[in-house]
Amino acid sequence: MKNYNTIIDLIENGYECEYLDFKAKQYSAKGTPNLLKDIMAMANAQHEGSKFIIMGVKDDLVEGRGIEGLNKNDKVDSSTYQEFVLNNIEPDISLDVYYLNYQDKNIGVIEIQNTVDRPYMIKKKNGPLNEGFCLVRRGSQQSVAKRSDFDRFYLESNRLEIRILDECLYATNDREGVATLHVSFRNLSNNPITLLDGGLLVRKEGNVISQHGMYGLNKVIGADFTLEIPPKRELNGHLCLGFSSTDCLKLGLDEYGITDEKFKFELIVFDTTNNKYISECEEATIIAKGDFLWKIRQKAGYSKKKIFKKYQK
Repeated sequence: MKNYNTIIDLIENGYECEYLDFKAKQYSAKGTPNLLKDIMAMANAQHEGSKFIIMGVKDDLVEGRGIEGLNKNDKVDSSTYQEFVLNNIEPDISLDVYYLNYQDKNIGVIEIQNTVDRPYMIKKKNGPLNEGFCLVRRGSQQSVAKRSDFDRFYLESNRLEIRILDECLYATNDREGVATLHVSFRNLSNNPITLLDGGLLVRKEGNVISQHGMYGLNKVIGADFTLEIPPKRELNGHLCLGFSSTDCLKLGLDEYGITDEKFKFELIVFDTTNNKYISECEEATIIAKGDFLWKIRQKAGYSKKKIFKKYQK
């Protein structure tokens, strides 16, 4: 399961917030107004990454957190919840449902993804929920959307969408000291957007292992790199990110520049008005070649002569 470590970390260390909610029991397979309210409110929250509803975990201020678990026979597949949500909330929300075993108990997870088309509203009356009803999650609470929320939604519609197209960071340009990541920047607004700063965070089990600043798109510019994206345009290419031989040590690469470990990538960029944009991917990999590996090879006991003879072909 690609998010197993993330979910375990949330269960053990997370707290209810805009992107995390705990439920002691599973929602009915038939769907309920509460399911719609919880998913809609989270989808409308400001957090840009995935959002999680973890079922089978009781979070009590007095008694603390307890693992209740779910009945194996009550499992609901992703398509059942997805169909119910699609029929009752607009625009469409992408979600996934999966299960894992924790402390010998079944835990269910609803992961809400790519909520970039806010506001999300009730499409048609369902029980006490009327058409056009809109909830927003703030911290661990839900509230009806206010004028300020709709102002935010409008500003977000004039936004930048960034995507990681290839889940592998290639550290092969040792001459200029950069690695490359295939990305897309899509300006959905009617105005140009200029990116001033940003970089890539590489995480493992929730911890930041390495950080890599932006140095250019398709060619190395340097630390003062900026990128202007015209209105209604998409730019894609290989983002140049700072990389060094020390990063190979931090990431646990072997003398061949590879590892069996999987990482989480977080690409974060800022524009001229300090708006922050994030793209994430799980199960990411890293490959390094050339002189980036000299510290790894030295640690492995290779002489400089042998290193160049065997690996620098």
